[in-house]
Amino acid sequence: MFAHNKILRPIVSRTTASRTKACLFSQPQRVATRYFSSNKQSRYFSSNKQSQLVINAVGTDRLGIVHDMTKEVIDAGGNVGASQAAKLGQYFSLMMLVEVPSTEVDALKASLQKLPDLSASVCLTKENENGNITFASSSSYTIGYQGKLTLKGADNPGIVNKVTKLLSKNGLNIDSMETSDELAPRGGTVLFKMKGIAHAYEPLADGFDVSEIKRELSDLGDDLNCDINLSDL
Repeated sequence: MFAHNKILRPIVSRTTASRTKACLFSQPQRVATRYFSSNKQSRYFSSNKQSQLVINAVGTDRLGIVHDMTKEVIDAGGNVGASQAAKLGQYFSLMMLVEVPSTEVDALKASLQKLPDLSASVCLTKENENGNITFASSSSYTIGYQGKLTLKGADNPGIVNKVTKLLSKNGLNIDSMETSDELAPRGGTVLFKMKGIAHAYEPLADGFDVSEIKRELSDLGDDLNCDINLSDL
């Protein structure tokens, strides 16, 4: 098990510098979008079909790895929406929701494969009912319950799986999670720690009972020889 594992789900707002800028041409109905690449050269793409992609990449952690990936997106005329990143031991994982011109999808895939010490996969998302695409955002949903999860105790095989399975069974999603293990102050026992945020969207499922969930977590902790707590936020 890695010493410090993080699973993060922050929604990264696009900054003013990275937002697309619409420019009206002589024909008002025709709009082009200007994107700025890292070499300060600009490219114009006429209004055409956009594709939304999920890029998931894993590689050896190194300086500039995020810059290298986002540069490929920008150079393809794209824009980064939501993203999440995690450092797992000596490795680094990055997931991004991006939007690029449909004509540039294949070129972006090829350029990502050329990045050193990095394995990237690209998944095309589904369009909405209107045939358009929009960046997903957690603000589109109302959170009905949110709690802070903490765990500390003896390390056991499958401990994360057992805890997350219980949460999922009760309708709770993992918003963020961090795990670590360390040697106990006395003796050679390995202590496992986990903390995170769990939530459930409205409308809450019938029978959703926070007190019952907390009791089940406590019972699971007794079985695994650790303390598991869920506190309301």
